Amino acid sequence: MNKTLTSVAIAGLMAVTPAAFADVELSGNIALTTDYVYRGISQTDEGPAVQGGFDLEHSSGFYAGVWASNVDFVDDSQTSIEIDYYLGVGGEFSNKIGWDVGAIYYNYPSSDACDDIDCDFTELNGHLSYDFGPAAVTFGLNYSSDFFASSGDSLYTTLDVDVPLPNGFALGLHYGDQSIDENDSFGTPDYNDWKIGLSKSWGGFDFALDYTDTDLSESECFGGAQFGDLCDGRGLLTISKSL
Repeated sequence: MNKTLTSVAIAGLMAVTPAAFADVELSGNIALTTDYVYRGISQTDEGPAVQGGFDLEHSSGFYAGVWASNVDFVDDSQTSIEIDYYLGVGGEFSNKIGWDVGAIYYNYPSSDACDDIDCDFTELNGHLSYDFGPAAVTFGLNYSSDFFASSGDSLYTTLDVDVPLPNGFALGLHYGDQSIDENDSFGTPDYNDWKIGLSKSWGGFDFALDYTDTDLSESECFGGAQFGDLCDGRGLLTISKSL
């Protein structure tokens, strides 16, 4: 884990008095998905993924957690797992306006290929949301000064809309704009991604059916050839459960 994030997390936990631990909640989650898609691009070579993590939340708004998923970038990369460590704080300005700021460290352990291109990176993020009632809208910014594969500055801007539907269903709409300083190092030009999804909780499980795509052509997606399909549109089915 990134040393700076570790120090901040330890300092935050040490500042919590023993009595305040009564306000700390620990939860977990596990999921099965037909494809792990990150910002419109498959991270598992269009294959399924098993994912899960743990979250620690304090009533003050402070949170920290860890999440992991199998990955498969290229056949000979030996990159098989991604582990994310994150922390942040969030709250509300009013009953309808929410905010959140945090940091996340993406780690790809035990990979010779990632040692060569420096896959690990840290990203700062912030979100503002407003609940209109019929729909909730969230605007987000994600910034890294040294993005994946040493590709320099990265800024990912997002707009998400969540609409509750009858019978416990929910509609989710997402649009993202990814800009990268060193496009050649990353493997694609700057691009946009979008997603539309339908979700519902039933029998203690959460079900999500999504369709996601990017505006990248096959040749723009990591040089085309066997990697060109990774940026194509695809349907996803995810089954998850909170623990």
